[in-house]
Amino acid sequence: MAEQTFYYEYPDGSVTERVTTAAVPTHPDGATLLTTDSYAEKKAAIEATRAQEYADIQATETAQKKAAYDALIAANFDPAVAATLSGYTPSANPVVS
Repeated sequence: MAEQTFYYEYPDGSVTERVTTAAVPTHPDGATLLTTDSYAEKKAAIEATRAQEYADIQATETAQKKAAYDALIAANFDPAVAATLSGYTPSANPVVS
């Protein structure tokens, strides 16, 4: 039997692709069958959301490191020591206006 591809969306909003050669395929309970286009759109939206969440986390971490670096500099630590302790290196994180 030839391969068949099915696309599903689950109640939690996740999506999955399932390839089977079963003559009578079974579908997951609670899942909604999707078209190829609908699956691609939903998957792209999920990936975009994840990418934005990652970017937000990275920005927050950089801001926290910079704040720690600035506090260490204000406390008269040597810049190299402040960079080591904070994990922030000014030259590696240029300011963008």
